Amino acid sequence: MRLLRSAVVGVGAIGSLHARIYREHPFSELVGIVDANPATAEAVAGEFDVPWFTEVSDLLDACDFDAASVAVPEHHRHATALPLARAGKHLLLEKPLAPSLPETDRLIADIEDSGVLTMVNFILRFDPRYSEAKAAVSSGSMGDVHTIFVRRRGSSLGADVYGVWTDLLISTGIHDLDVMAWLADSAVTRVYAETISKRSAPYGHDDAVMALVRFENGIIGSLETSWVLPTSIPAPLDASLQVVATEGGVFVEGSNHGLTVVESDRMTLPDLTHWPISRDRVQGDLAASLDHFIRSILANTRPDVSLADARLAHALVDAAKRSARLNQPVGLTPAR
Repeated sequence: MRLLRSAVVGVGAIGSLHARIYREHPFSELVGIVDANPATAEAVAGEFDVPWFTEVSDLLDACDFDAASVAVPEHHRHATALPLARAGKHLLLEKPLAPSLPETDRLIADIEDSGVLTMVNFILRFDPRYSEAKAAVSSGSMGDVHTIFVRRRGSSLGADVYGVWTDLLISTGIHDLDVMAWLADSAVTRVYAETISKRSAPYGHDDAVMALVRFENGIIGSLETSWVLPTSIPAPLDASLQVVATEGGVFVEGSNHGLTVVESDRMTLPDLTHWPISRDRVQGDLAASLDHFIRSILANTRPDVSLADARLAHALVDAAKRSARLNQPVGLTPAR
């Protein structure tokens, strides 16, 4: 089987993991990385023994490759992804696609015009617990789903690290809104949200959001998300999925898979779900999502988590923000 020649643009905390996964994957070859910070680019490239660049144009001129991960902050996503798409490179885009819904629509239109295969990296869909939940709901074996509850609580560290340039809903809550819409598999009729902003007020962002989503098929979705708790909490992210139906349900709790580590001065619940390093390899949802992307591109098949899926998740974020601002239920903004 031929190797997928891959590049990564933006090698911060997540992008550097993309680079490592491409390097470790049996069907992928990492050929180059790009980062606007020369020191970061050089350090990551040195670790994987590949050339580094600070501009996408230089990567395109110097390297022959098939696909690229774009892991830059969302306000740089369009300017970074478009030259790659126009050069015929298949794309794995980190979420969200852009800071606002109109910018998301513009990016989607431009990428679709290029004709490249594109996947958006909503990694919860590659958590086997969540994919089994989807299979169970889709099978009809649990009867009619009535409610879907999703939770993602983090510590105030998230607000301090990410609040400078992004917000709670678009960076964190969007994952669970995507899962909710994926499971409900129905059009959205209205969204109502309440927010609170105290600690994150200097950034102009919310500390916590609670939102209700009504679907056309009758399902009621509920989201709770926050980055308020102190950094002393044992789990870096406290997540939950609860699906209640007439003949059963699905329940997912936490990201530690039952592992508790007790030391002399603390107890921790390590995250074994998203991107743990185990046996000297990146594991978890992130590795599974990149594996799916690599195999899809090599097989010339459209990968899961489409631009339309990402647009729906962002439309839910947009509706929640508008609802909180207007203090009333709202509908989704239709795609252009």
